[in-house]
Amino acid sequence: MVALMVVVITSFSTNAQNVISVIRGQALEMVRALQKKDVPTLLKYIHPKMLEMAGGTDKLIRQMDTMKVMAKQFGAEIKRINIGMPEKIVTYKKEMQTVIPETTELTSAFGDLSLETSLVVISSDDGKTWKFIDTGISSVKDLRKAMPELSPELIIPSRKEPKFTPR
Repeated sequence: MVALMVVVITSFSTNAQNVISVIRGQALEMVRALQKKDVPTLLKYIHPKMLEMAGGTDKLIRQMDTMKVMAKQFGAEIKRINIGMPEKIVTYKKEMQTVIPETTELTSAFGDLSLETSLVVISSDDGKTWKFIDTGISSVKDLRKAMPELSPELIIPSRKEPKFTPR
């Protein structure tokens, strides 16, 4: 009986570690795509609801192009993006969901900016692929209103004030 419990616990722990590895691997691939301005790869990780809220893929691409031009004009660039460990993974309405802390550091001619946000991460295929929602884009209240399919168990932190260090 004890041996069976050890096998079950070990199997569950290994499976959870595999899911966490997949989430983190895909999050890091998304970050690399953002840093390289690889829009096609980036788009495959954005949750469809966020694409819809942005006005569709074409509009989002135009907005991203505008942001790239503005960033270049002000000498702004992403210095680093740190992805934390996923919080508790819950299954709700046939989707696996979790939250990952994210810290983005930007630099520009004016100074450095640090943003602490979270990524809501959702899989509808049992953890094989994950879609990401950056909570820095909309408030938790607006996000929950737009996405009633989010689990009430998900603890989504509110946005923190950005930290700016002038040059």
